Amino acid sequence: MKTNDKNKYKDFGDRLSLIMYKQNISNIQLANAMFVSPSTISGYRTGRRSPTVADLAAIVQILNVSADYLIGTSEITTRPDTTEKKS
Repeated sequence: MKTNDKNKYKDFGDRLSLIMYKQNISNIQLANAMFVSPSTISGYRTGRRSPTVADLAAIVQILNVSADYLIGTSEITTRPDTTEKKS
């Protein structure tokens, strides 16, 4: 793994930690909602692990946060409105 790759994971972890802090969600709470261990969440937050696509999707859904924000390609934290508009 390149050094830049580790920095990307750390950025993800920092952003995840910030969102969790703002929403007052603990590692245990997020882990339980995702059906993973709290150490998995800790690994994401510290940059020791990177989430699978499925886990990233779960985090986005549970925390109602933009995946683009979490991976560092946007500063917009909210997800676009995904509800269908009925005519």
